[in-house]
Amino acid sequence: MKLSIDIVFEQLAWPDAALISGKTIQLNLSGIRFYRPEGGCDLSEELLYLSDAKQLADLQSPKSLSFICLGPIDEALLDPHWSVIIIPSQTDAGELFDAVQAIFDRYQRWLEHINEAIFNGQTLQAILDEACRYLKNPAALFDDSQGLLMRTSNMNLDKLDAIWAHVLEKGYSLKEVDSINLSEKFRTQHQPFYYQSPDTFGNIKRLIAPILVNGQLFGSLAMTELISPLTKSEYANLWLAQQIIENALKVNDEFCKNLETPWYLYRLIKEKYVDPHILAHHLGLKDRKIAEPYALWCFSPAGKIIDSDFSTQGYSNQLSRLFKDQLIFLFESLILVCDYNLEPENKKQFHELILDFLAKREFKATKSMVFNDIYEINLAYLQCQIANEYANDAACEIICFNDIYADHILTVLDRHTKLDVLIVPQLKSLNQQDPYTHELLLCLRAYIANGKNITAVPLIHSRSIATPWFIV
Repeated sequence: MKLSIDIVFEQLAWPDAALISGKTIQLNLSGIRFYRPEGGCDLSEELLYLSDAKQLADLQSPKSLSFICLGPIDEALLDPHWSVIIIPSQTDAGELFDAVQAIFDRYQRWLEHINEAIFNGQTLQAILDEACRYLKNPAALFDDSQGLLMRTSNMNLDKLDAIWAHVLEKGYSLKEVDSINLSEKFRTQHQPFYYQSPDTFGNIKRLIAPILVNGQLFGSLAMTELISPLTKSEYANLWLAQQIIENALKVNDEFCKNLETPWYLYRLIKEKYVDPHILAHHLGLKDRKIAEPYALWCFSPAGKIIDSDFSTQGYSNQLSRLFKDQLIFLFESLILVCDYNLEPENKKQFHELILDFLAKREFKATKSMVFNDIYEINLAYLQCQIANEYANDAACEIICFNDIYADHILTVLDRHTKLDVLIVPQLKSLNQQDPYTHELLLCLRAYIANGKNITAVPLIHSRSIATPWFIV
């Protein structure tokens, strides 16, 4: 873990101290040392050196070095590549050294605590709050389409700027007038960058840190000048938070186990909470609503073994042409389709097209019941998984959960208890070859299927006119 000299200067908060540094902000310092003139040629750019003014005035080095200077010094004597904290008043060098070392130690303990939290599976929200401990302004984590994932807890809701108010109300960041320039920054710059909005929200200054996972853009960590100016120290601390969040996302799959799966659908399938405003925003981008009837289709290779180079992307493109109104996405080597066109104009032709796709690609398909809310997609997915258990691995077929519903109920019951236990002894003693017994069993099935409604039980034979013993 390395700090910038801007962080050290702000944390030190030494009376009458001043900082001279260039525009470039670097996380390059790993500790502090006393400057020894005899070792001038071996000075490291990764260390902060404590020196008196006379020693520093005599030093010449083209390296980008960092110093704390004890005593007043003519700034013209300092190399423009250097960053220097000047403390003009008389100060005890040992006391100052200990104070600076304590800053490095404090940040190191903080980072170790965060790393422990990451590997212990703490939530991303808890890690975000801890990662932004040294930020003065509240920050928000957005996904790649600027949907709000979460925000830090140091938010003063009584003091909001126009951008924060929009984000909290809508669940996503506002669309920029010059979105092309903003998108270009996301593509070309990994470090945090300053961004001043040119829109009607008052030209509010922002600091935005792109979040990359495995080289792909996951989203951004962003803030505005809500509480405190966006100083170099605030920049450096956001840079540290950016690195922490990226590391957390590599270990914690809470939001991005598979970047091919939209995070909000991934979380819903995994039965995790998604804010309705944010969910409505993402679905709206695809012209869909939260409460909209759909059936879930699951397409998977017919064979059990999938080659390491297997890719579902090309197949998903083909399926997107078969389904008129759909939300199609990849999930764990499967292709899932939320089918909103529940009544195709030509059901037979559509069915034949699906079967043709399955036969040519050696795929199989399962289909859930109709659900009315995207929040229930985890149940729809489970139905597809259950239906898949009834499919022949080598068969290119469509298995609907509706078709195997009764069989599945019997299978679940049999897993917990032998079905014979549920049959009363009188039924076991009946001779199923007897026509009367056959009629009696049909009568029993009708009775149970109609919620034990005696009026719905058909009088199949004259001998069953009397109330059967199993109804009494």
